[in-house]
Amino acid sequence: MLVTPDMQTQEMSNSEQNAWLHFLSGDPMFKNFVNNQMMAGENPYQRIGSQPICPKCERPGFHHHDGMVCTTCGYNGPVTLKTGTYLREGWWK
Repeated sequence: MLVTPDMQTQEMSNSEQNAWLHFLSGDPMFKNFVNNQMMAGENPYQRIGSQPICPKCERPGFHHHDGMVCTTCGYNGPVTLKTGTYLREGWWK
């Protein structure tokens, strides 16, 4: 179950669930980021959607200087795609 920014709920498909599990697995720093967003009252799905996606491991990273850094695989380079676009356009399917 996904809660949208307007507080509506929406069922996720199996592939969407797998994409979110992939995003949140294996990176304690990113899990901590999501937990902090939730405790601050923000919608973590909206926040994750604005983060850059790593072209190497396909997990959300963090904006860093003029590019991005991935705390999972160590990629440091230009932003090629945002996580929201990655999900909307079905790159994860």
